[in-house]
Amino acid sequence: MKFRIDKIPKSEEDLNEIQREVEEEEQHHHHHHEHSEEELLTELYMSLQGIEGRVTELEKSNDECKKEISRLYKIISKLLLATITENKDERIKNLKDIIGLLE
Repeated sequence: MKFRIDKIPKSEEDLNEIQREVEEEEQHHHHHHEHSEEELLTELYMSLQGIEGRVTELEKSNDECKKEISRLYKIISKLLLATITENKDERIKNLKDIIGLLE
């Protein structure tokens, strides 16, 4: 807060004038402070909404990755079974299962 006193107060009127100037400055400062708080809250709220949107996107992407990893493990297990199985019908069944998982 900037105080500017050009003269030493000599009367009650001088003191009242200084008090009025100080009060006006405080009101202006208080109004500016409220405006800054509103802007800050608005900015924080918008940032929070952006973060919430990003979290939702990441959760969806995470779920999709989990499903894809699960599918890959199923394919690998069927491929391993088809490789080590000596029964031709069982091998064909596992290979068909793999084709079904790949589609």
